Parts: sequence; structure tokens; C-alpha cells
Amino acid sequence: MAVTAAYAAVGCGVTYSVASQWPGGFTASVAVTNLGDPVSSWTLTWSYGNGQQITQAWNATVSQSGGQITARNASYNGNIATGATTSFGFNGSWNGSNTAPTSFALNGTTCTGSPTDPTTPPPTTAPPSSPPPTTAPPPMPPGDPAWGTALPPASAPRSRAYELIATANEKGYLPRAGECSVEIHARYWTYGPDGKVYPTWHPSGCYFGHEHGDDPRTSDLYGTAGWPAFGYTSEVMLDNMPDHSHRHEDHVGHKVLVVNNSNVIQGDHGTSFFPPERPTIAVCDVLLKFHQGTHSPDAFTNNVHELLFNQRCVGSNGGPVTEARYNAMIPLGRPGGFSPSECPGFGRPLIDVAPPVPADSPSDTRSLSRLIAENGCIDAIREGRTHFDPLYPNPVPFTVSDMDDFWFSDVRVTGSGLDFHLARLFYVVNPSRYYDPTLPNRMGRIVDLCYTDLVGGDYCAEARQVTQQTGQQVAWGDPRSPFKGTLREYRPGTFSVRNSGPSTVYTDVYGRNASTTPFAGW
Repeated sequence: MAVTAAYAAVGCGVTYSVASQWPGGFTASVAVTNLGDPVSSWTLTWSYGNGQQITQAWNATVSQSGGQITARNASYNGNIATGATTSFGFNGSWNGSNTAPTSFALNGTTCTGSPTDPTTPPPTTAPPSSPPPTTAPPPMPPGDPAWGTALPPASAPRSRAYELIATANEKGYLPRAGECSVEIHARYWTYGPDGKVYPTWHPSGCYFGHEHGDDPRTSDLYGTAGWPAFGYTSEVMLDNMPDHSHRHEDHVGHKVLVVNNSNVIQGDHGTSFFPPERPTIAVCDVLLKFHQGTHSPDAFTNNVHELLFNQRCVGSNGGPVTEARYNAMIPLGRPGGFSPSECPGFGRPLIDVAPPVPADSPSDTRSLSRLIAENGCIDAIREGRTHFDPLYPNPVPFTVSDMDDFWFSDVRVTGSGLDFHLARLFYVVNPSRYYDPTLPNRMGRIVDLCYTDLVGGDYCAEARQVTQQTGQQVAWGDPRSPFKGTLREYRPGTFSVRNSGPSTVYTDVYGRNASTTPFAGW
């Protein structure tokens, strides 16, 4: 449900939007446009006439006395240039009716006039035949009263990602014996930027490898970022791109990462195992969701994966604050194939597998791309080849337990005053699958190699211990298998933001075509 009421005045313009509403609660957003002189701080006031109560806000500090509301800027959005817009949002409660406010005041000036200077004649050109696009509401923030306790309202529009997990569906969520039911699983949902219902992070307890990483509520950025909407970018593709461009990602591959109060060391590029012993120049918080499945053949050909990214860094000794939020389907290497992983050795040529899906996936040629274990590693183990491990002083032989995934990325967004660069490494030390073109689906199961003549290593020792207890070989999908993609590591790499334009820049799903205004498919 979306209800919008617009207000404007000499010196300011305000748009108040109810993005979603359910019995007893609602989510709203407020956009403030400065039509007067630039301001370095702002206070917006209004009144509710129906007893509404604001329970939680983001991008502003909001207080309430009776029906009177006062919203003050956050530390990072106090400056509003002439003609510029800033926005904030909040959760609220209501009882009986939820009528929109009828008046706003910015820094004490009532917003009651026209968005244009009243001394200036109105334009003589005809208005556009269709209204310009407007900014969609923000994701449902923390405090969603239905998370984990109730299904979405019957009237709420549902994303394809949610529909696939809300029914017994192999492409979404198909419960096995002893797992949580579809209905329980479907209770963990959130609203996306488009107002639709999406699946989100939920506690473990489902099928093999079906965990979504860190609990986002533990992040220092959770108060502004809220629950990640799994599959939002795929939904944008579904609504705005041709069939051959669609990219649906399996539910279990969505992984959340939380990093709080991480020191940025001078001279540390974020890729080394041990950082240099130098001064701390900033402290950063990271909350992201990255789709990285390691049990299916998907990544053999598909190089685009959804990233929902939030990072905030505060410079030491009163240094600058650098903050960015970025949602896109990011490319990792070239589509249609991948490169061999650490075993048998980095830097080997791309292995072409099959036509990519989507067929028009963009290519990333700056990073090392996706490095996935393949049958060349089996030869390296059997031949006793060695590699360098930073935990040991001398080279050590490869084992089955060294069949890791390394996924390098290099993301850039430029245009409309923005220069944004992000280069991250995501890797998994216990994936369940490896590539073998001689096998069905070109996919082998690493745990099966533990029962051959190959040197197994620590993870294989765990699998064999289970076998000793049960008398049966551990199957690849057994939750007791150590090879299930749950041991993940992260290297922060590069993060830089330079912005001389507005605080929000819109792109297509691949981070291209930067624009200061929304457009179809942003």
C-alpha cells in the first residue's frame, strides 16, 4: 500500500509518503527539498491529528511530544543546498485512522506556498504527459513487528523471491524431514525498496548449508540499513528487462556479513593475511548481503550475483566520515566460466563451461574473478604438489581440504558527480562442490574424495570420524558433512567514495548509467 501527500512552500518543499501499512503500524518516508538559501542543519516539525506514535526512525533524530513531531538532521545529512533534497523515514503506530499531516515547517518556516518562487511567472511549456518517476520507499527498517512471528498482510504485494520460499518449491525452499516447515520459514520477511515482501535473514535450522551468515541485528549499521531484502535486484530485472536478461538466485545462497569497529591500518590494502603494524587511520562498520552459493553448479557459468552493501568509516582524530549504500547485481570475472582455485594454483586460464545465464551478463576484467576448485586439483593432490600457507613457515602439500572458492570483485560507479570504487574478496574454505566435466552436471562432491586414496586433510578427518560412528559414508547433503559452504572469510580490499553531487545516485541493476533521478529499472 502506498499513500502519498505532497506539500511545498517558499523556501521548502516536503513530500510525505506512507510506503506500507498494516493493522496498528505503518512505515513512512519524508523528503525535504530546500527552495531557499543553503542550510547547514535542519529541523522539520509537523503534527499528527489521529494519535499516531513514531516508534523508530532512520536518517534523522525524531522526537515526539503528544501529537507534535520534531525531526532533526543526522550528523551526515545536515547540509542541504538550494534545490537539493534529503530524506528520512520511520516506523509508527496508529489506531483508528492514519491521516497524513497537513502542514510542515522547516527551521521554523511553515511550508505553505509553491515549490517555485511566487515572484517568478510559471513556465509556459506544457506539463509532461506522464508524471516523472519518484523515489521508492526505503526498506522496512528494524522493528518490523511481523518478522519471525506472522505471515505478511494478505494485501501486501509479494516478490517472486518470496513466493518461491512461501510454497514447497525446489527453486525456493523445499523442506526435508526434520526441517522447519514452509509456513514457519515464510514468517521471516521484510519490505523491499519497492514496497514488496521479500525473504530475509532467519535463524538456522533448515536444510544442509541453509544458513544466511551473520545476524544483521548485531551490526552497528542495522539501525539505518534494516533487514536485507533477499532477491530485490532480481525482482527489478524481472519487472524491467527481457526474459533472456533475468537472473534468479537460489534462496540458500544469500549470505550476510557483519563487521563492527574494524580498524583501517595505514598501508594495509585489505588483501594481506596479516596487516602491517602501522597507525590506525579510521574505524569502519560493514553490513552486507552477498549471494555466494557453493553447493550447486550455478557459479560455473553465472558471474553476476546480488550485493546489498552498507559501510561507514570514521577517520581517526576527528577525521572525515565516509559512508555508502549500494545495491546491484555485480559481475565477478567473465560470464560462462571461471578460473581454477588455489589448488592447483592461482593465475590459471579461464575454463569455459557453457553459455552464461543471463545471456547478456556483463564482464569484469579487472578482478581475478571466481576461482573454483576443479579436477586439476585432484591431480595436484595425487602428485604431492605444495603451496604456501601463511600459517606455516614452509610450503605444505595440497589436500582435499584445500579445495576452496575465492571470489574477487571490482565494482565501480561513476557519473552524476559520483566516483565509487569497491573491491572485495569473498572466499569459502569448505564448499561442497567442485568442477569435473566428466561428471553429471559437471559437478563433483568434495566429501566423496575423502573416501579415496587422496590425502584428505582436517575436514576429511571430520567426515571419516562420522563414518566411524555411523558405519556409513557421509553424503554430500548430510548436515554432518564438513563440506557445506558455511566457513566463509572476507577481505575488505578497496573502498573509496568521492561525491560532488547529490547524496543519492540511481543506476541500472549492474551499476551502470548513473543518474541523479530515478528511471525505469533503477
